[in-house]
Amino acid sequence: MTDPQPKPSVEGIERLVARLLNALQCHDAVGCAALFTDDGLILSPYGPPARGTAEIEATHQSWFDEGETNKRLTLLDAGASGDLAYCVLAWAGDYPQPDGTCTTHSGRSVNVLRRTAHGDWKIAISSLTADSA
Repeated sequence: MTDPQPKPSVEGIERLVARLLNALQCHDAVGCAALFTDDGLILSPYGPPARGTAEIEATHQSWFDEGETNKRLTLLDAGASGDLAYCVLAWAGDYPQPDGTCTTHSGRSVNVLRRTAHGDWKIAISSLTADSA
């Protein structure tokens, strides 16, 4: 029996996820949008689709305006072939409630990535799902 083929290196994808987490934790909507391709797309259960830099920035800003804290991302799976890649993330964040408590929202995202001319990865499509309550 032979070993399965090794996965392509996900080092660049891990760097992208780390940069995204940093931008999310800093509530940097411009920084989040910069990690997407110019024609990037977010599909989310929390609002209408967002396409392009301006809509992606506005979507992130609306999420930040809700007061989210303690953002977490966990890379569950990733792979690459040529100039296309994917990553599956688990995400969670805490949201303040009127009574002073926090509620955690969590879910998964499946992301299609595209390699830029400079060799780094950008998010072309991010599709989010929410965990059931």
